[in-house]
Amino acid sequence: MELPQNKSIKEEASNPPQNQITALVNLYHSGQMVKAEQACRELLNTYPQTLIAINVLGAALRGQGKFQEAVQAYDKAIQLNPDYAEAHSNLGVTLQELGKLEDALVQYKKSFELVRGKNPVDPQHKSFRLISKAKMKHDIEQFEYLAASGYESEKFQALVNVYKAVSSEINWPTNDAETIPLTDKYQKLLMDTYNRSIHVLEAPELPGPTLSNTLDIEKITENYFKHDFGLTYFDNFLTPVALDSIRHFLLGSTIWFDFFHGGGYIGAYLRDGLACPLFFQIAEEMRTTFPKIFKNHPLKQLWAYKYDSRAYKNDSPLTGINAHADYAAINVNFWVTPKAANLNSSSGGLVVYNTEAPLEWDPNTFNNDTEKILEHLEDNNDEKSNIPYNENRIVLFNSNLIHETDKFEFKEGYENRRINVTMLFGERGT
Repeated sequence: MELPQNKSIKEEASNPPQNQITALVNLYHSGQMVKAEQACRELLNTYPQTLIAINVLGAALRGQGKFQEAVQAYDKAIQLNPDYAEAHSNLGVTLQELGKLEDALVQYKKSFELVRGKNPVDPQHKSFRLISKAKMKHDIEQFEYLAASGYESEKFQALVNVYKAVSSEINWPTNDAETIPLTDKYQKLLMDTYNRSIHVLEAPELPGPTLSNTLDIEKITENYFKHDFGLTYFDNFLTPVALDSIRHFLLGSTIWFDFFHGGGYIGAYLRDGLACPLFFQIAEEMRTTFPKIFKNHPLKQLWAYKYDSRAYKNDSPLTGINAHADYAAINVNFWVTPKAANLNSSSGGLVVYNTEAPLEWDPNTFNNDTEKILEHLEDNNDEKSNIPYNENRIVLFNSNLIHETDKFEFKEGYENRRINVTMLFGERGT
């Protein structure tokens, strides 16, 4: 759930006490959906046009499976403030879970335009005001790639020159992942290009299937259920056409806005330009191809991460994702970077522990509390599956299993950056 960054005029005129807002937000983030719904309704009885309460109400309803009511809540928020980007993106997620994928894409696109377009609703968004050396390095490499690929070559070569000049003047911290303020001077030099949607490729639905016709569906399903909690992996996941289309889209689209991770990797999300017909087509084909695994679980979330090739080298602070679990029933993780980029064929993939996160843990604990997670692993079965990296390899597993990025060593160069795509299906514990 996204919280609003822009308030309507009506909301300002009837602003509820901050402690009430904080309380209902905390109820939602602790997973207490029923109590969060009740708190929202009580607050809205007195302050009926409070956007943040309507937004949290929609999220709490969605968390209980009350999707139609959630849609109504988000629609109300959008009626009060059509430029409320978070309501558009949250409505997109809800419509997606209802199977209304075309309608979901419309909402994601609207949110994307409001946040990342030419006239963003929040020009002071933290991702416009902060930067890291790892992020700057990525953007320069991407502009060089676009210029070399023939996409408005003069424009992107000019951006390469500007970004390199700015980078050379910044007094960077020793930790390349550390974020620092981007001064007014440098914001003006980068103008409206930094962390904006200046080049987003199309990724349309393919006329044919996206999943390879070589898959042994029965064997894959059998292998998944042989594992104590549900886990398997296999190669040649996507057809060559689908894989090439996804790789092309992820390399060429300026949608990599999330650089606030300690490991220095960067992320792309549905609300920020990742939503496209091709990803939705892949997700639907997964559900219909493996019905015993996916049951009736809808696609809940989707993201992609791109890593720096310098990770794990010479005590670099750049790393992959720490041990965590995800808020879903089934986790799909697949890799798109060419096999030749991986310098160690026995690693570079995913480590999945044979240990579930306790169901009583809230999302913040099983996703972010590394210390508690590691203690839990020590107290339980420390068996694990090390799944090496391979191009077009997919890992299917119970999302509640604790997992982390394996150590990896990839070649230098933009097209050699390790890229993984994650899809989450269904509700945790179902």
